Amino acid sequence: MMFGRRKVLTPCELRINRVSLTLEQRLFATYYQKITNLSHMDPRNRDDNKMEAHGLELLNRPLPSDNFSSTEQFYAFVAAHGKSSEVDVFTMKLGFQRWIQQQQSRSTHQLVLPIFVNVHLSTLFSEQWNAFISHFPADPTLVVLELSEREGLDTYTKEDVSKTIRQLKDMGFKIAVDDLGMAYSGLYTLAVVHPDYVKIDRQLVNRIDEDEYRQYMMGSLLEYWRREGVAVIAEGIEREEEANFFLANGATYAQGYWFHRPVQVESPK
Repeated sequence: MMFGRRKVLTPCELRINRVSLTLEQRLFATYYQKITNLSHMDPRNRDDNKMEAHGLELLNRPLPSDNFSSTEQFYAFVAAHGKSSEVDVFTMKLGFQRWIQQQQSRSTHQLVLPIFVNVHLSTLFSEQWNAFISHFPADPTLVVLELSEREGLDTYTKEDVSKTIRQLKDMGFKIAVDDLGMAYSGLYTLAVVHPDYVKIDRQLVNRIDEDEYRQYMMGSLLEYWRREGVAVIAEGIEREEEANFFLANGATYAQGYWFHRPVQVESPK
């Protein structure tokens, strides 16, 4: 009797299988991280109970596996293989479910704070999103959709993007442009989207107090966004000097380990 040779899966096939398994078995850990109101606090006082939180970002991280070395690699693979819409909708639904159940079990009322969630622009044009949005699990007026600036707008017309963003805002959602400074299309994205928030990428924030060129550039941008009524969130702040720079230059909000590390949301029993 002849036996066929057992197929050895390629690394790509193994990763695709791992993504499918991660979704099927909900192998994500959900975290929240506070977004701090800079204008109402002394950055020298980091007592978590005295910090005024403007909002919370929900983060979903795949559980560790041999197939992916990091969360970033997992999501990059998902995007490269056309699964961003599926994963965006799945993780957003999962994150809200866990967060709402935790708040209800504790009889707390943090749902009144804006909740920031990540979503790819391409997801907003998908069938998965259209089905999801009709039964959205939270009050849209308390949700900020963070559009990654890394994706760009090349696939869509300005008219289509403007129409989609306008429809979301009419429903009550607010819009943030995330990762500002990570890609070439940042200013164009801002011009088309007209966001309520911009989130300054940590690479522009890191040790800005030691870089006069970045200080001058950021000071000018902060002044422009103030005039336009766009709220600024400085991401990835890990040092007091960085916090002091953005406080002194009029940034409204900040996020980073120096203020608050991500806290895992308890999964329902």
